[in-house]
Amino acid sequence: MKTKIFSGNHIKWDTRQRLAMLEATVLWEGRITSGILMRLFGISRGQASKDFSLYQQLAENNLKYDRNLKAYFATEAFAPRFISGTAEEYFRLIEASSCLGQSVVLPIAPCAVNVELLRPPQRKLDFQVLRIVHQAIRDQRQLSVTYQSMSQKPRTLILEPHTLVYNGFRWHIRAYSLEHQAYRDFVLARFLTQPELGETALHTHAQDMDWHTFETLIIAPHPGLTPDQQAVIADDFGMQEGRLNLEVRRALKFYYLRMLNLNETQGTPESQQIVWLNRDITKPMSAPSHYD
Repeated sequence: MKTKIFSGNHIKWDTRQRLAMLEATVLWEGRITSGILMRLFGISRGQASKDFSLYQQLAENNLKYDRNLKAYFATEAFAPRFISGTAEEYFRLIEASSCLGQSVVLPIAPCAVNVELLRPPQRKLDFQVLRIVHQAIRDQRQLSVTYQSMSQKPRTLILEPHTLVYNGFRWHIRAYSLEHQAYRDFVLARFLTQPELGETALHTHAQDMDWHTFETLIIAPHPGLTPDQQAVIADDFGMQEGRLNLEVRRALKFYYLRMLNLNETQGTPESQQIVWLNRDITKPMSAPSHYD
């Protein structure tokens, strides 16, 4: 799929935002209706119809209308014009949506300030793979995929994914593996083939006990720091009386501890800065089976 973002500047900003939302929705959700535009932007049905007409003029081969379902669907020739349609863009939408509580978040460029974001190198990820994974999670379907781990040769697995997870460095899915008869983590970049949708999933997040079990991690400033330094760290983390309680899903505890550099033994005060107080009660969690 070739992407050529529309560069015309004669369209009003608010109209461009609606067209971008229209395009993002039909791309990732597979369909869109006039009602979605009306609800999200507070516009009339007449304005929504004008937006669809304008979009079809600018991207005439992208949409097809189903009169029975009263919805627009993406055609096989679909090519984004107002968004990039990349995996990176999708993940940024997911991140922003998670933080802001919006179903679709469109880019708004800041002005008057310089902003620099440090991000890990992007893992190679086929755009079509992500679309199918998205659909499988949304519709609670099985996935058949050839998966490559670091410890075994490639093999075909039947997975039942329920959640996309970003661990601070890369994306994976939390899924039930029919082969392993257990919930595990599978790195998206390790999918060697385009997954195929299968039957309705028999296992959902409801049966994933580690996903629904929360544990409390208690952190505090490193005791090797000076009192003044400990006060600074406590203030940085918003600690109360020198302590901070973190509620973490058991299924994600390993990643959380690794992100805070707490999964290993206590380091030097200067490098560690914080310590895990209830380590003996809440034991460190080993790397998930498919973290490799």
